[in-house]
Amino acid sequence: MRRKTTAVKIGKVVLSSEQPVLIQSMLNTPTMDTEACVEQAIRIIRAGGQLVRITAPGVREAENLKHIHEELWARGYDTPLSADIHFTPEAALVAARYVEKVRINPGNFVDKRAIFKKLDYTAEEYAAELAALRKKFTEFLDVCRKHGTAVRIGTNHGSLSDRIMSRYGDTPAGMVEATMEYLRVCKSVGFEDVVISLKSSDCRIMVDAVRLLVREMRREGMAYPLHLGVTEAGEGEDGRIRSAVGIGTLLNEGIGDTIRVSLTEAPEAEIPVAAALLEVCGEPKFERSGDGLKGNCLHPVLVADLSGREVVDESVTQALGFTPAAEDDPALGARLQANTRTPEWIYTESLSPELTKLPDTVGIIVPWELLDMAHVYNRKAVPLCQVEEYMQQPELPEGMPVYLEIRDTETLNAALAEKLRQDSRVILVLALGTDYHAYREVFREMDTWGLNHQTLVRLELPGTDHPRLQLQAAAQLGGLFLDRLPGGLWISTPDIPDADFALDLGRNILQSAGVRRYKAEFISCPGCGRTLFDLQGAVAKVKAAFGHLDHLKIAVMGCVVNGPGEMGDADYGYVGAGNGKVNLYKGRQIMRFAVPEEEAIDALRELIGV
Repeated sequence: MRRKTTAVKIGKVVLSSEQPVLIQSMLNTPTMDTEACVEQAIRIIRAGGQLVRITAPGVREAENLKHIHEELWARGYDTPLSADIHFTPEAALVAARYVEKVRINPGNFVDKRAIFKKLDYTAEEYAAELAALRKKFTEFLDVCRKHGTAVRIGTNHGSLSDRIMSRYGDTPAGMVEATMEYLRVCKSVGFEDVVISLKSSDCRIMVDAVRLLVREMRREGMAYPLHLGVTEAGEGEDGRIRSAVGIGTLLNEGIGDTIRVSLTEAPEAEIPVAAALLEVCGEPKFERSGDGLKGNCLHPVLVADLSGREVVDESVTQALGFTPAAEDDPALGARLQANTRTPEWIYTESLSPELTKLPDTVGIIVPWELLDMAHVYNRKAVPLCQVEEYMQQPELPEGMPVYLEIRDTETLNAALAEKLRQDSRVILVLALGTDYHAYREVFREMDTWGLNHQTLVRLELPGTDHPRLQLQAAAQLGGLFLDRLPGGLWISTPDIPDADFALDLGRNILQSAGVRRYKAEFISCPGCGRTLFDLQGAVAKVKAAFGHLDHLKIAVMGCVVNGPGEMGDADYGYVGAGNGKVNLYKGRQIMRFAVPEEEAIDALRELIGV
């Protein structure tokens, strides 16, 4: 069951909980280039896009929306258009006459551009700020009402105003209050055609903010529909998994009426990804959303699944990332060494001398019946038990961990809970399939029974469609790690022979959820008509130059609208400044202005010190 919302008419489209979730994208062509905008909009529509957003950075661009709209209609396309407005309320007033929806940003519609300065207000001064907001926003709503134009209140974590951040911090609570200020005006003047979005490049902030907003709206008697997206998600596999973690979590929880997967790629490439994401999400259950269940697992482990392999040899350990140690052990002989990308545990049903080479930091999990034989090759081997085996009191050395597999939500009963309370060595392995809510139900049951055992999530994904499997795993498991509930992740893909596919998928999910760092992290916006340089090319150059620096997070942004704010937790930023120039940041502090693009990579390398 999805969250019940009011219905909002956007041209020929009705957006509400009673309609299928709508898919949209945004042009990255200059708004004054009518032909380029029309052609790209048609590509989005033909790919399955049901709404097309276009930036209007000024009044001139807002006026040209009329020509874009008319040309699309002349060619037989009546898909609704949405204008994207930042900093220029006058442009919003113009755009509202020509398109079906206008998006405004609470961070810069009335408030000035943030300079990340702490501001102090008296109660009277703050009330005056809100009065000015109400006056200007009401004028805009009057124009929208006259022309039948819907409104999106689109709050971005990266562009909160200094006023909001000074009082609420750079937090989900700040995002919610910035949004509620505008929603309260809508409610007070009876304007109902409102859609909301709260976005961030950080999946946890985005999910927490949306959950909090839904609770706040319910408290104040509002039920406006929601647009979902992880902004600056990036490109390729990373961008897809990051989007699935954030958007998929909320869709599973019954929240979201329209989505966009923001990729640093051609806009039409976003549409099939969004459609696939909707397909792999489970049955929505809004009554379970925001249940307050939070854990404290900050560094989940990874299990590499080698089940089904007849032999564990050197090629397998190499595929998992292990490398030969610099020196052999005098007693044990040849050894392997781990690194930041290797798994902490390996599950295997095949035993071989290669297991003797594993470093002491890596554990071996084997089926219960193979435990004695496994100890011939590795004394650190521990058993994986089924509940029936465990309840029969297996005799094991004192203190040896036991991995106990839970295969359905009914297994955790009073008898098992009582035994577990007396046995702290047990690590629970939840193997509940692709059912986000089943996992959360078991975590709730554990809380009810007073169990605080370390817990791993084990997911078997049959099939060979790599992109679909990635979206499915990220959408169904990502939210568990956002809430820091499991202590580890164990993915198996039995139909894919590559030993490292499942492991790499696990790494990407944990990194997207913000609980592990395995590689350099890049956040990048999808680009729009404000972007005045080759964003995709810039991302490729930055990745090629700095991808080996796995301790860094680097932002590549098309312009300054969200750049300085959204990359606030990045170590360095590479931001388009127009006219072939780039601004370079360290955190939110600008370090180099207007560096020519051909010099920007070397300048960033110098700034980083590599």
